[in-house]
Formats: sequence, structure tokens, C-alpha cells
Amino acid sequence: MDTYNESLELNISEPYQPYYERPETYIVPLIFALIFVIGVVGNGTLVTVFIRHKAMRNVPNTYILSLALADLLVIITCVPFTSIVYTLESWPWGSTVCRVSEAAKDVSIGVSVFTLTALSADRYFAIVDPLRKLHATGGSKRATRLTVATAIGIWILAAVLAAPAYIGSYLRAFVVNPTTQFLVCYPYPPEWGESYPKTMVLVRFLVYYSLPLAVIALFYILMARHLVLSTQNMPGEMQGTQRQDQCWSREQHSSLKQRLIEALRKEQRLA
Repeated sequence: MDTYNESLELNISEPYQPYYERPETYIVPLIFALIFVIGVVGNGTLVTVFIRHKAMRNVPNTYILSLALADLLVIITCVPFTSIVYTLESWPWGSTVCRVSEAAKDVSIGVSVFTLTALSADRYFAIVDPLRKLHATGGSKRATRLTVATAIGIWILAAVLAAPAYIGSYLRAFVVNPTTQFLVCYPYPPEWGESYPKTMVLVRFLVYYSLPLAVIALFYILMARHLVLSTQNMPGEMQGTQRQDQCWSREQHSSLKQRLIEALRKEQRLA
């Protein structure tokens, strides 16, 4: 999309308030700066630990690394530019940064959601049938390679789903009054139809929220069911525990008897 694609006249009943008179102009950038520092330090530390320590390179940590990279992506490419929206009245970065920023949001959301879904599936198979899972993957190294391939596939899928945001985002000009105009990074081009924004919101709700949530909930419900049933089907372990308790009680009882006998013998000797 080209820069300055269209202009829109705004009908505002209240007088326009300049940014320097708004409290969020000063508060929001501070909050975003704190989020940026904590996010970069925390996720950067996690990535560094994963790279330096081979012992950390297992299946769950590989998915967690993917989550950390997705967080770093949105923190580096979106947080600073979103903060500027509350500081400057007009988008100063140009159309390319606009497209990259909007696409990065969708990529980060997609990677995070799909990775959590894959992680729930991995935990389910690890708990329900760990031996079969290990046999199917051919050992821990092959399992890790399969996980890396899955993570890469998730990133590719998220990038494909973010393509409309990159292609369609553009700078939209809003005219507040004859002397005031500002640009906004807008992800819904008008030539794609009036229903496109509503359609995209619905699609994102289904793809990034409803369907992954349903899959994750299903895996954890099945996990909980398996754990409940497995605890109910352990009579041998329960009997073993009861036997240990009975033996311990007998030992305590016999020890008490011996102490009483020794005490009576001492009293007889003294008498």
C-alpha cells in the first residue's frame, strides 16, 4: 500500500486536545519503557541460558524458547512504535515500518498461541503414555529435533497468517480540522471492502483464541481424567502403603513393650 492512501474528515463534537496536554502522553511511554526493559532482559536471559547450556535443550524448553523469541519479536518491533502513538500525533516511521509492526503483532500472537497448543499436546502424551511417546520419537535427541521442526512450522504458519497484515497495512490520513492532520498506521485497506475489518476480527478470534483454547482445554481435561483414573487403579500400591503403616505400628508397639519391661526390671533391682 502507498503512503497517504486516503484522507478522512472527522466529526468531533468536543474541541481537539493536543497531545502535550494529555496525561497519557507522559504516563504510557514510561509504562511501555518498563515493559520493554523487563521483556528484553527476561526473555533475553532465557534465550542465553538455553543456548549456553545443552542440558536445557529438551522438548518443553524448546517450546519455551520459541515463546521467548515470539515475545522478543513483539517487544522489539511493536512496543517502541506503539509507545510513539501516545507521544506523537502523527506516525513518523513511514509505511514500511507500519507494515512490519502490524505483521509482527500477528506473528507473535500466532507463535505464542500455537506453541502453547503444541506444548499442551506434548504434555498430554508425556503423561498418558510416556514410553510410547519415547519409542515413537526414537529417543530424546530425535524428540528434540522433531520439536524444533514443529516450532519452525509454527513460525511459518504464523508468518503466513500475518501476510494480510503486512500487505494491507498503510498510513491513513485523518483531518481533525483545516489546520490539523495526522497519520495513523491502519491495517484495513478500504479497497478490500467494508466487511474486511469485521471479517478479520472474527477470523483472528477463531484462529488465535477459540480453536487453540478448545484444543488446550481438551488436552488438559483428558490429562486430568487420566490422572484421576490412574490413582483409582493402584490397589497394589495402596496395599503396600497400608502394609508399611502396619509394620511401622507393630515396630513402635514392640519397642514400647521393651521399654516397659526394662523399666520394670530396673525397679525390681532397686527394690
